[in-house]
Amino acid sequence: PATTGARVSEPAVPGEGRAMSAIEKAISQAMVASLSIPVFHVTVKVKPEALMRAAKAHKVSLTVAIAKAASQALTKHPLVNAAYQPTDKIVERAQHDIGIAATTEDGGLVVPVLRAVEGKDLAQLQSEWTPLVEKARKRRLSPPEYTHPTFTISNMGMYGISQFDAIVTPGTAAIIAIAGNSPEGMPITITADHRVVNGAEAALFLKDLKKAIEHPEGWLGAAASPIPEGDYDVQVLVIGAGPGGEDCARELVENGVKVAMVNNAPYPGGECLWRGCIPSKAWRAAADRIRDREHDAAMGLQMGTPKLDWAQLEKHRRGILQARGEMALKTDQGMKIQVLEGTARFTGEHSVEISGKDARSLRFGACVIATGAPAFVPPINGVQEALKSGAAVTSDTVWDLAQPPKRLCVIGAGAIGMEMAQMFHDFGAEVLVLEALPRPVAEMEKEVSEQLMKALAHNSPRLQVLTDVKVQEVTGKPGALDIRYQLGEEVTHHACDLLLVATGKRPDTGALNLSSAGVTLAERGAIAASSTGQTSVAHIYAVGDVVGGYMLAHTAGQQGRVAAANLLGHAAQYDAAKDSGVTFTRPQCAFVGLSMEQAKAAGMDVTEVKVPMSIDAKAMMTGETDGLIKMVADKVSHRIVGVHFLADHADLLVGEAVMMVSAGLTLEQVAEAIHPHPTQTELFGEMARRLLSRLRRSARAAG
Repeated sequence: PATTGARVSEPAVPGEGRAMSAIEKAISQAMVASLSIPVFHVTVKVKPEALMRAAKAHKVSLTVAIAKAASQALTKHPLVNAAYQPTDKIVERAQHDIGIAATTEDGGLVVPVLRAVEGKDLAQLQSEWTPLVEKARKRRLSPPEYTHPTFTISNMGMYGISQFDAIVTPGTAAIIAIAGNSPEGMPITITADHRVVNGAEAALFLKDLKKAIEHPEGWLGAAASPIPEGDYDVQVLVIGAGPGGEDCARELVENGVKVAMVNNAPYPGGECLWRGCIPSKAWRAAADRIRDREHDAAMGLQMGTPKLDWAQLEKHRRGILQARGEMALKTDQGMKIQVLEGTARFTGEHSVEISGKDARSLRFGACVIATGAPAFVPPINGVQEALKSGAAVTSDTVWDLAQPPKRLCVIGAGAIGMEMAQMFHDFGAEVLVLEALPRPVAEMEKEVSEQLMKALAHNSPRLQVLTDVKVQEVTGKPGALDIRYQLGEEVTHHACDLLLVATGKRPDTGALNLSSAGVTLAERGAIAASSTGQTSVAHIYAVGDVVGGYMLAHTAGQQGRVAAANLLGHAAQYDAAKDSGVTFTRPQCAFVGLSMEQAKAAGMDVTEVKVPMSIDAKAMMTGETDGLIKMVADKVSHRIVGVHFLADHADLLVGEAVMMVSAGLTLEQVAEAIHPHPTQTELFGEMARRLLSRLRRSARAAG
């Protein structure tokens, strides 16, 4: 029957009462409301010692470790994380917002909430819990920090309590009460709302919670093997000094580990510094200046036609590389990394032979392989001969051009191919791009790729991109090449001055002699490695391009840090679902997290919202109205799981999106954030509000 909403009649109490604080009022009202909830109790005894050891090893509190263990069980039993909604509805939540009872300085209890526990590691949860507890002790929690948990934990074991029942409050379906440990185990009692959770579900939840607590290695991953002790020259050998190897080495030495890093060049930096990110963006910066002049007339400016001085540009580019290489080497040596120049070859599970400038035999306790991946050259007739003669180049060898070409053909429309194609177009070349796949930059979201093609059609008139092409043969000499390719049923010839083979990268580990160390390979020559970086040999890790996946500098750096964390005994994993990337075309393509298609393939119920750049005031001011931004969010939790861009300044805009996805922010949080105007970041708030409005309308329509 419908309730009147009136509170239960209470007896008069003599004396002059003080006003309750906001938290006390919230607790009082919740307790009164809880009287209407039909509950039952189930208890299990758990051995917490393994979780206590794991918490200590990860330098987190047992409270945080229990919250994460509870999240593991909630994932298997989502009804325990749900709630009854009047009248006769159940609200299901994918996000685990776990309230944990904490003691205040005056002896009271408050319940700060750890948000999105399911998507965060122990270190991140501890970093969030520490300030929450401090604020809770002083009763300084703000409402967002203690309201609307989806599940609650009350731990009175610290007071020696042998067993107790906790109280379910409206908005949750269950709470667990943790009592003191004893020789028989630590009693954990679940109090559950019988309208949402039945007895069997509660019992199965406790069974899985018991398993998660007693066997944390099952969800923490294999605890990193300590670096083997023994008569070794170094504790850890890092092979490769690109972003993956260098970040790994620096993280290790900062924690007191003795590290040697072998690099096959005089300076660190790897492909990113010498053949990839940095040199290409130096060219891109010059191309951008040329391209920006196209907007001058619309703004009433007359600055003349820009002219490229190739020799000066190359001096500028090479100066950047040299300066950054010297800085990196100085930093590494200053941190006491033993930097060795040469090429390493395994001679056993714990040994390598180094050839080159710093030749020697070296024994190591553990090893991290970060040797990158060279440019891949497909088996096209005549292409190897063209590369040898200099008529063709790859992304590894394009850096020695005496002048930019007048006619360029690019095989491959991935990130490298499209960036180079448009840069040389802006330098004045006629460019043809031949791609075997149905669309360019296939690693980007589908509509982003399609919109890029439309933008190129009107802003790069001398650039043509053909897809579904099969290149059959390359003939000719430097400055006079003939490219024969098939498009549909038609075979066509194309004449050009230079051919750029930009068909991606592929690991080449032949020189490492991995068989001597017992390291196994995966597909396409990549080293098989887990999300922790560990290979088939427990003390050998591999990171970066050599393991396949996203072949990006920041990906390698993150994987290097993850490998270091595991070698130091801290569980850490690389999460590709939170990775990001930028392709420096104009407009730029960028992404963070998952596309709608990827999220659905992962079993998520998602929706998306998009906004064209043409409606943005800032884009109108600068004449950069091509493109769009898309936001992908979970329909139930409202967490933002992906953001995708085609925009002139996506490399700057993507940073905020990275924080959204990485931190598991919700549409509400982004919608309520105050973005400055006029900027393009305010589009994020607009999209979040628009998507929330759509979800609310859908909910109302569904009753």
